[in-house]
Amino acid sequence: MNPASPTRATSTIPKGCFTRSLPLIAVLMLLYYGFTASPLGAQAIGSKDAQSVDLNNRGLQLMQNGQTDLAIAAFREALAPTPDFSAALDNLAFALESKGKDDEAIGDLEKSLRIDPQDSVAYSDLGLAYLHKHQFDDALTAYQKAIAIHPGMPEAHNGFGAASFQAGRVDDAIAAYNKALELRPRYIDAMNNLAIALEHKQKWDEAIDLYKKILSMNPKLADVQSNFANALRSAGRDDEAMQAYEQHLSSNPRDASAWFQLGRLQFDKKQFQDAVASFEKSLEFQPNQAEVEFNLGASHLELKEFTEAEASYEKGLARNPGDVHAWNNLVNAYSQQNKHDAAIAAYQKALAIQPDLPEALAGLGNAQFAKKDFDGAVASARKYVELRPDDANARMNLGNALFSKNQFGAAADSYREAIRLNPDLALAHYNLAMTLLRQQKFKTAKAEFVEANKRDSSLVVPQGIPEP
Repeated sequence: MNPASPTRATSTIPKGCFTRSLPLIAVLMLLYYGFTASPLGAQAIGSKDAQSVDLNNRGLQLMQNGQTDLAIAAFREALAPTPDFSAALDNLAFALESKGKDDEAIGDLEKSLRIDPQDSVAYSDLGLAYLHKHQFDDALTAYQKAIAIHPGMPEAHNGFGAASFQAGRVDDAIAAYNKALELRPRYIDAMNNLAIALEHKQKWDEAIDLYKKILSMNPKLADVQSNFANALRSAGRDDEAMQAYEQHLSSNPRDASAWFQLGRLQFDKKQFQDAVASFEKSLEFQPNQAEVEFNLGASHLELKEFTEAEASYEKGLARNPGDVHAWNNLVNAYSQQNKHDAAIAAYQKALAIQPDLPEALAGLGNAQFAKKDFDGAVASARKYVELRPDDANARMNLGNALFSKNQFGAAADSYREAIRLNPDLALAHYNLAMTLLRQQKFKTAKAEFVEANKRDSSLVVPQGIPEP
């Protein structure tokens, strides 16, 4: 009788962290919901051409109607006869920012500020443009100048908070958002930004209360709905989070990120079939997401759908071949289908990325053992034991591989070390007894068989052992 071959536990841990569905830089695009400039009458600009005023006002109306390209054309037409029309320059810059043309916007704002150095709106818009370019120090300087000119401008305080947050100054960001809300208590964008900052400080309940307040004011804000659900998840309030995701998705069914997060919740609750459906929805609306494929593969593994798991992991790894844990989980699918060659190749890819990954070494040894590559199994087991010398099962697996190479003395030593680490490991006693039989040490073999049977009644003493 040969020693029992080692088995490998299947690990299907879902991957990916929860992120706010609305990145802060996107939140900033909402800072100026509506427009910071007001339409002007001809009398408001003195000698300036009345037609330029009308074009500026028309541009503002077009912006409000979402016709940004036409608005930009109108602002430029307004500036053609009156290039020092600072209000039109500010409005043009804001329209350009909304199209992602921040360098052009910065040029127009700097020109506007040369005309009117006390233009707080221009400084605030300049801060926004620098934020989009991730030039956070420049953004902070611009917002500080806007606040110095006009301390009661909530948009500038909100923008200063956003720049502070991006620069890693979270406490400063929270103070700035609170100031913006002091000036405008129902300022939704500042509330949302403050909630994100509070989450960063792990003040989940405060953030959740803010999201609830926003949604009481405007229940249809999709990004806030998603952020609210994510905050509930981060706070460990999983049942509420699941309900929030489902409610959000009922009105925003194409939100791939929310489907992914819902799937991870369902996975954690062992609702694997539901998790599969959610991950598939996420991929339907946003294909080629490696992280979602990995989670989908993990769900299929739990359902023992090994062919489907294999396909999901292979798709994910085609996009992200550097994920060692995904290679590891792919092997589970291969191993369950007795695809030992594919399993060995996958483990070797994982170890090429991270040579000291214990799980991959253990799995590789198991696959090599199944293929009767006992030299390879011994080498892999030894490397694993070097990393985790106190793992009794690994010592037993090493003994199994050594036994298969007829190295009975070394195998016995490995089994004894496994027993020292875990005296209740029945198979180690049994396999040691089998090794001692090969060495014709019948008395000690019989004693080990008895120890094995004490711990596992299915492991019986073989008949016909010679008396010592």
